[in-house]
Amino acid sequence: MKKVLLAAPVSDTFRKLLQERNYFLLSEWDPEVEGIVTSNKLVLQKEQLQTVPQLRWIARLGSGMEIIDTDYCKSHNIACFSSPEGIANSVAEHVCGMLLALLHRIPVSFNEIKQGKWIREGNRGQELAQRCVGIIGYGHTGSAVAKKLQAFTSEIIVYDKYKPGISDDWVTQVSLEELKQKADIISFHVPLNKETKHYYNDDFLKTCKTHILINASRGEVCATDTILYGLQQGNISGACLDVLEEEAAIQEVLQTPQNKIEQLLQYPVIITPHIAGYSFQAIEKMSAELMDQLKNML
Repeated sequence: MKKVLLAAPVSDTFRKLLQERNYFLLSEWDPEVEGIVTSNKLVLQKEQLQTVPQLRWIARLGSGMEIIDTDYCKSHNIACFSSPEGIANSVAEHVCGMLLALLHRIPVSFNEIKQGKWIREGNRGQELAQRCVGIIGYGHTGSAVAKKLQAFTSEIIVYDKYKPGISDDWVTQVSLEELKQKADIISFHVPLNKETKHYYNDDFLKTCKTHILINASRGEVCATDTILYGLQQGNISGACLDVLEEEAAIQEVLQTPQNKIEQLLQYPVIITPHIAGYSFQAIEKMSAELMDQLKNML
């Protein structure tokens, strides 16, 4: 029987499809696997891929292919599939939720009530309606965020180096320089690669107006030191972060006294544990998206 490693949660329908194609489903690494289903937790670089000589395909739940050595796969006829559409709506809802919660001080006031405090004046909120939102990266997720945000604000500007001529009526395409100067809120929706690692750095920050930062793409896109500096200096008025560049060693970081996450939380910041695209519905959608791509091969 053929073997497949399930290193990520998938739908029952996807499991059934694999079993119907005579795959034995594994939860631990096996050198005889023919297929791997993974998310962002399992990094598949050349050294590890060399240990599975029978591997024919990799199915990625989500969009970021930086965790897979795609050059090695291409040279060894290993097919790679991803599911960027499946997570788009979940991430978009999460981004809107974090942003509204930050502006209207929902987590802060809720925690105060749990402590027996009823503070109205100190918890006055800020409305999104008059804010200009700038979106960097207009793929499946960036466009889904923009579509939802049009219900809250009338000014959404976007920058995507690789997508000239964006035609959606609810956004205005601008240069990166114009976005930095106009956006009250900057939201990143780009893949992680050599070009985007630490895209949001000190030099980037210096050329922006004061803004709220949102990162629901990859942690290393935004340098944590830059975020801390911007909050300390007032260049960043708040941040919504579903990802952090410290994620690979997050438990160790969280147990370290006065760590960077603790420092971030001294400011108007909401942090969630990389769950924006991890809804129950997103798992179903990503599984279906991968199934459609895999059916012929299986």
